[in-house]
Amino acid sequence: MKKFFTLIAVAAMAFAAQANVLSVCQGEYQSSYAPVYGLWYDTPGVTQMIYSADMLAEMADGDITEVTFLTLGNVDGTPYGQDFSSYTLNFSGGLLSLALKEVDEVGFTETVFVTDATVVSTLVPEAGGYFLTFALDEPFHYNGGNLMVEVKVQEPGNYASTYFWGTAMYDENDEVIYTPTYMYNENYSGEANVNQLSAFLPAADFTYTPGTTPQPTEKTGAPVFNGYTTDGIHAYFIEINESEPSTIYYRVQYGQDGEFTEWAEYEDILSFTQDGWYRIEAYAVADGKLPSDPIAYEFIVNPATGLSEMVGSKTVANTRYFNVAGQEMQEANGLTIVVTTYTDGTTSTVKHPLFQRSRSGDAGG
Repeated sequence: MKKFFTLIAVAAMAFAAQANVLSVCQGEYQSSYAPVYGLWYDTPGVTQMIYSADMLAEMADGDITEVTFLTLGNVDGTPYGQDFSSYTLNFSGGLLSLALKEVDEVGFTETVFVTDATVVSTLVPEAGGYFLTFALDEPFHYNGGNLMVEVKVQEPGNYASTYFWGTAMYDENDEVIYTPTYMYNENYSGEANVNQLSAFLPAADFTYTPGTTPQPTEKTGAPVFNGYTTDGIHAYFIEINESEPSTIYYRVQYGQDGEFTEWAEYEDILSFTQDGWYRIEAYAVADGKLPSDPIAYEFIVNPATGLSEMVGSKTVANTRYFNVAGQEMQEANGLTIVVTTYTDGTTSTVKHPLFQRSRSGDAGG
């Protein structure tokens, strides 16, 4: 299979695992109920919030290591024109727990708890902070579903109202679309003080390590060029044959009178009728393997004979890899400069991932 040269993300390239932060629900709403009802922090309570899969798609197959909720103290100039810098965390003491569970539903339809969530962190909150941050005891592997996040008052502490900011699920007519949050708190008599659903989701930062896949080490076999002419037809034909089942990427450059076009794309059937000089580069990518070394093929379409003569089919002598700072590396990793030396002593230099797409109307094909 042959394709145009294109900017491709090669799964074989190794990337060092690093912590990323996904921020969600940073909207224009505020609540003193979720993720913690601070005014009744001196009584037992729990809040369950479901963040939908589409919100969290970026971290699918990753490992969550920290969850942070943002108080109004993080807001510097809201759509209301107010300064909330003094609206920090006010309740304190006691003990909070954070639990996570992937669920089928994207919201609550009745005031019923989601059960069997895994407790991943506990926290003794301190007043005055801008964040409510839970550092997970162990990474939580997130498969990519709707994520139920539960904050529970395990041991009551010192009460005080705290406002968190976030977003709400309303349509253009201010009608509730769905209710992703369920809140429950008891009063001093042990009865339900709050037992309700809400369309509000607090702003949250999820710190996570992206998922990784095994990286291949073996290179794909390089493709092979076959060039030929047909008697009586002013054209030169090129076949790019795979040396093993793979996808072949290629590009063509055309020149005449010492002037050469930008790299251009041709159809899968490569036939050249315009007189001049041509250069083709190609590489192959097989499933589960690294890209092959690039190969090059040069030829001339001769106006005198109507046929073509091959200038040279080059064989790779060695390939070296450099990062953008000019430091040599053992293999391609991220944005890489690939310097290929051929057996005839010439070299070519390309960026990797290889072969960015370009078009030129000057090339024949």
